[in-house]
Amino acid sequence: MPRTVSLKVMPLKVMLSAILISLIAIIGVGAVEAQSGSSSATSSSEQMAAAAMNRWKNSWETDLARTEKWSYEQGVLLKGIEDLWLNTADGKYFNFIQRSIDRFVNDDGTIKTYKLDDYNLDNINEGKLVLTLYRVTEKEKYKKAADHLREQIKSQPRTHEGGFWHKKIYPFQMWLDGLYMGEPFYAEYAAIFHDDAAFNDIAKQFVWMEAHARGPLAFVLTKRFKIPW
Repeated sequence: MPRTVSLKVMPLKVMLSAILISLIAIIGVGAVEAQSGSSSATSSSEQMAAAAMNRWKNSWETDLARTEKWSYEQGVLLKGIEDLWLNTADGKYFNFIQRSIDRFVNDDGTIKTYKLDDYNLDNINEGKLVLTLYRVTEKEKYKKAADHLREQIKSQPRTHEGGFWHKKIYPFQMWLDGLYMGEPFYAEYAAIFHDDAAFNDIAKQFVWMEAHARGPLAFVLTKRFKIPW
């Protein structure tokens, strides 16, 4: 089986989510208004958050034909909400995060709809919020949920150099957005629970991505000719 790295374009849905979060997570609430001369009591970031929280107040999925599931898209949204909470100290943002995560995390730490043996790095992304909730509440169920995600990382399939496959169904493929999906959680978990040896592994994921998936030549070689690495 060829051992390759594939450079993938971020799906439109993810890009739209990222744009949404960039608007929500403005550093310093009111910065936009200050620059524009606006005196509005409610910042643009707060307005955007209010719209998102109203639209997804009960479930990330609003289409009744679709099954609610643990997803990286919700993780992107909730990280933006977290940044706004940190900037405003308004508890409604933290409560929204906790309510959203608690729809999936059971008291025993198991995560509804999550399957470890899918070995999908996208499913690690929402774990960032699990760690936030554990640090604030110290509830054991969040620690156990984070442990489940850490177990996936321990056994995640890898390229022969050691880079994480993005998913089990994409053998020997590292995707650029996998660095975003997996490494921040991996690093924060390592810092909280003193898993110091993990940091070398984390750093190497970036090194290997830089070495094999940067620039048009790397893309052509790995996609067209399937050069092993």
